[in-house]
Amino acid sequence: MWSSGDPVLLRYVHYGRVSRVKPMTVVEDFHEHVVLFIAAGSPMKTRCGLDGVPLRRDLPYAERFALPWRLCDGIWSSYSVLMLTPAGAGHSFWAIWDEEWAFQEWYVNLQLPLQRTRFGFDTADNVLDLVIEPDLTWRWKDEHELAEAVRVGRFTPDEAEAVRAEGHRALAMFEARAWPFDRDWSGWRPDPAWPKPKLPAGPAAYEP
Repeated sequence: MWSSGDPVLLRYVHYGRVSRVKPMTVVEDFHEHVVLFIAAGSPMKTRCGLDGVPLRRDLPYAERFALPWRLCDGIWSSYSVLMLTPAGAGHSFWAIWDEEWAFQEWYVNLQLPLQRTRFGFDTADNVLDLVIEPDLTWRWKDEHELAEAVRVGRFTPDEAEAVRAEGHRALAMFEARAWPFDRDWSGWRPDPAWPKPKLPAGPAAYEP
């Protein structure tokens, strides 16, 4: 188990390669759940073409994943995110704030269950997500990308249906006000004494 304030890496691993790395701070690491934090503007590793230019999200899905790529330096978004993940779950609840710490929304990232590593945690993104607005309405996000992922063979139809079913399980937790929705997180703030996470310089952390 990690301790509160520990810097760790959250790595996304696809098809045997590390495709994204986020330096995170551990907020809570319990048997029941893991809570991680990333500050707006944090450095990260992301997928780039061999020319070093980050791959654009507006590229067609099939093209985006067919291009040769490598890891390169990037910057996390202008939002600070608290990632709250139930143990063994195929989803993570993200509480999102802007640069002025105004709460924006809940984001439900559908992903493989967290796996512990000596660097922190590994997972893989499952394309489809959910957005829960401050008024508690919700919507699916990236349904078209999941359909395209099935079309090009990155997911089977059964796998895509399992991802959607996981989304419904996450929604049921939200509607039941189960953890983490059993309290108000909008006023949460990171401890200013926590060390700022950094990306390692050596190659070991970027290999599966």
